[in-house]
Amino acid sequence: MKIFLVNLILLILLAVSTTQISQIPSASGPSYGVYVNGKVYVIAQSSNLLQVIQGNTVTMNYTLPSYSGAVPFRIAYLDGDFYIIYQKGPLVQWNGNVVKTFNIPEVGKFPAIISAGNYVVVTASYGNKIYLVSPSGNLTSITVMNGPQALAYDNQTNTLYVGAYDTNLVYGISMSTLKVIYNFTLNATTVDAMAFIPPDELAVATYAQQVEILNATTGKVLQVFSIPTFGVNGYSCMVYVPSNYSLYLSVAHENDVVAVMNLKTGGVSLITVGNSPNGIVYDPMDHSIYVMNYGSNTISMIPVSVQGSNASNNFTIYYVLAVIAVVIVVILGIIAVRRK
Repeated sequence: MKIFLVNLILLILLAVSTTQISQIPSASGPSYGVYVNGKVYVIAQSSNLLQVIQGNTVTMNYTLPSYSGAVPFRIAYLDGDFYIIYQKGPLVQWNGNVVKTFNIPEVGKFPAIISAGNYVVVTASYGNKIYLVSPSGNLTSITVMNGPQALAYDNQTNTLYVGAYDTNLVYGISMSTLKVIYNFTLNATTVDAMAFIPPDELAVATYAQQVEILNATTGKVLQVFSIPTFGVNGYSCMVYVPSNYSLYLSVAHENDVVAVMNLKTGGVSLITVGNSPNGIVYDPMDHSIYVMNYGSNTISMIPVSVQGSNASNNFTIYYVLAVIAVVIVVILGIIAVRRK
């Protein structure tokens, strides 16, 4: 009976403590990705590759076009084609072959890209414009604030949100009229990443190492999260996961963590991933987060049920102790009954 009790306790400890985070080896310098039809497509920047991931396996590699002085950076998808923006380089429409190449003036080092309605939108991070590729393949621009480098999109109202590192302004642009309809002033300067939270909230990550939750219509600050470690910068990426009401933010600069912010509880926790996490992609089919770890050439696959270390360590310890206590009481009760 004693041996049985010890083995049972060890099994419980092993089951509770086993991590569910997978590390997927990638080509050199994974930067950002996009989810499309059950697959995650990741740019391996230093290898000039587009890698295809299904589950926890890289299933395909595609060589991307090369341009002098530029490297592939971020990616979006629209109507059967990928759109890849290069740091200090062009925007490329690609479907396995180059469909079209667009010159983006003052694209800079931190361009953002997103599909919004019928358009693909790219920021000129060294200028003051966003550029839109129309359904007909034409390139147009809208003047915004200086240094735009963050984008988010509300598909219900067809509104695009633009943030910048040069100012504390956020613009809301109607993708129906291509006009600025909202203009918000933040409490902190320098916008590094954004995410839309349905039905009507906007999350803004700033260089002040905070995430402000705004009403997407009025700009009123509803909630503020402080990130418990330094490292939010222009390489950071943020996604919202509706199944657990949480935001996931890569803490990119000289770090190896993703910050998880629960909108219901207000709690902030950290998940350890690889070195220099950049892009984050959410797979809504298997409910996993994929993190591109630029510095360690890995992609972390995180089930959304996995909680951050700061929030869960104490809970896990108490949970284990409670389970062990219950098991001991039950077994001792059985022993006592048998002795009678």
